[in-house]
Amino acid sequence: YYVAACGVLGVAFLLSFKQLGRLFDDVELILYGIGVMVLSCLLMVRKFSEDIIGDDDHDVDAFAAWLTAIVGMYGIGYPIGHTAVIGWFSKAMKHRPQGMLMGLFASAGSVARIVFPICSGVASDLWGPDVVFACLAALL
Repeated sequence: YYVAACGVLGVAFLLSFKQLGRLFDDVELILYGIGVMVLSCLLMVRKFSEDIIGDDDHDVDAFAAWLTAIVGMYGIGYPIGHTAVIGWFSKAMKHRPQGMLMGLFASAGSVARIVFPICSGVASDLWGPDVVFACLAALL
């Protein structure tokens, strides 16, 4: 249910993108989206999240960190950042043909959805989940 709720939140951001575009320019939206995604990844690194939320009730705090990270990544950061990147690219290309490059973007996303989970699983087995999320934060 949590991931579905993030999808609903993401759709709400997408539907309000025109209003967001009036408040912020494309670069600000891209940087905001990336910033939220980096913070979401860092929340999944145990050392980072323990420093922020403490260690009193670890089960509740771990769930709160996980839920905040999931909402930040899939409900806020990705929908805003990705939509702003696509819009920015479209504006930069102006009246030139965009089909091939948009197709390459979509294909790269598809390949990433295949390769990254495999790489993440291998890295998690070898070095632990903290390394995976730290690397994702660094990649963003």
